[in-house]
Amino acid sequence: MKKISVMLLTLAVLLTLVSPVAASGPTGMIGIYSVAACQDTTTVAVSGTTSSATNRVKAWVYKLNNDGDWIELAHTVTDNFNSGDFLMPIALDYFGKSVEGGKQLQVVVKLQGRNGNSFVDLGSTSTTLNASDKDCQNKCSATITTLDRAPADGVVTLRSHYGSFFRPEGWLHSAITVKAGQALHFSVVALPCNWSVRAWYYPTTGKDRTPKLLTAQYWPNEFAATSDDGANPYATSFAKGLRPTAPLEPGDPYAPK
Repeated sequence: MKKISVMLLTLAVLLTLVSPVAASGPTGMIGIYSVAACQDTTTVAVSGTTSSATNRVKAWVYKLNNDGDWIELAHTVTDNFNSGDFLMPIALDYFGKSVEGGKQLQVVVKLQGRNGNSFVDLGSTSTTLNASDKDCQNKCSATITTLDRAPADGVVTLRSHYGSFFRPEGWLHSAITVKAGQALHFSVVALPCNWSVRAWYYPTTGKDRTPKLLTAQYWPNEFAATSDDGANPYATSFAKGLRPTAPLEPGDPYAPK
């Protein structure tokens, strides 16, 4: 595997715990796990925990103008989700407002929980970084479909790898949550063209928490990132997932605790 340029992912921004709105109200915290900032889209992966029964995450991306002011490029809000731990990617598109490579951006995320008839802020955090000019100019994608359903709640990651085949290590491009009984059909954009990527399934419930490599139906059982993703209808299976044959990478945030 070729050496990967240092770009795109800004790892492990601190989880920010905020005081609850009221002593009897819901509590939560949210952090930014990684950010991939391109010239026309930014994907931020957020993680955290919440006690509220109904939650959502709001996200914004801003650019710094010549006067030193932050100008909004895009904002979005996720679908509602339940209480407990969460990890999800959020895409912010600003097509038509593309920024130059190296332009300073700010990403802001807020965790909100329903309290009565309205949503209240439970936690927030932000980070600044420069838009990529190098690794996003040749942007490609991969679409992956599972032929069966997940046996347990978990997370599916998409990574480019270093080293041996059966290790969930390397460059993290995306993390998708999956529920027990759910089949997946998802696309990941902003992948470096002509790289191969691997999908890993990390169960978070049930007795068996061993990560599984979800293989493609083509040799060498990886997924190729192309500019014409429709030419590669990749299909995989949870039931046929392969166990790692080497220890997991130290500090892997998705590894069973």
